[in-house]
Amino acid sequence: MRTETYQYTAISDGVKNMYTNADAVMPFSTSGILDPNEVSVVNLFINGMLQPPNLYVVQPGVLILSDIPVQGVPLILQFIKMVVS
Repeated sequence: MRTETYQYTAISDGVKNMYTNADAVMPFSTSGILDPNEVSVVNLFINGMLQPPNLYVVQPGVLILSDIPVQGVPLILQFIKMVVS
């Protein structure tokens, strides 16, 4: 078994709590927001801090946060997929 890792990165605007694929910072992203049912693990880091899953919802193409992060902080969604070789 091997793993594949993908990353979606956005920068908080300090106003909204919903981010989409259109908000991706492409130099730091390797994917859009993937379907959580098609990956093994989803982790969200806000300003480098791992967030508990009860504070956000991930749907294909959409990240919904329970709160509005401070303007300018990075939002990093990490997707890990276990692949049978």
